[in-house]
Amino acid sequence: MKAKVKLGLSRMSVPEMVEYALHVVTRMTGNVFFPSPTPSLNSLYNAAIALQNAFDLAQGAGPAQTAVMHQKREALETALTTEGHYVEDVANDPVNSVTGPEAIILSAGMEVKDVTPRQKRVFTVTVGKLSGTVELVAERAVRGSHEWQYTLDLSDPNSWIDAESTTQASVTVSGLESGKRYWFRHRAILSDGPTDYDGPIDIIVQ
Repeated sequence: MKAKVKLGLSRMSVPEMVEYALHVVTRMTGNVFFPSPTPSLNSLYNAAIALQNAFDLAQGAGPAQTAVMHQKREALETALTTEGHYVEDVANDPVNSVTGPEAIILSAGMEVKDVTPRQKRVFTVTVGKLSGTVELVAERAVRGSHEWQYTLDLSDPNSWIDAESTTQASVTVSGLESGKRYWFRHRAILSDGPTDYDGPIDIIVQ
């Protein structure tokens, strides 16, 4: 079954949509999976800025300015929807099967649409109490241990860094850069071998 992009644009306010579009531009810029974005990232960026400008001008203004803002919103929605289809096509291309379609969609700054019943998340990622730390917690592995990994570049399958392996179902990862988005994954090491990795789950380090 093909992976689908979840956009949810109709529920976004104008500032939220602008922020989302700029986030997608940032995540897709230089991303090896997306050599020829459609529309171009420059076009997507310009559409976001145009909507922001129209939104600013419409504050306290008349119906003409509001109408322009709605036109700019519609243009950005169309651009993001088209970009979402492009990302879906790339993610589901068989040549990218090793990385996996879900990981590729996430690397574009977009969410994956649930096409199967939601399963219980088996580990969580939260900001640590100290700057540059993240707390990871998983389900306990009976007579097993846990391996944790993280990366700054989800598009590079060779960029995963091993965190401390633990017998407990939790770990604090330290030495991370504040303000950077990291991706984390986890697997249990059982008597009959390792499980598949859970994740990736992303968080911005504080």
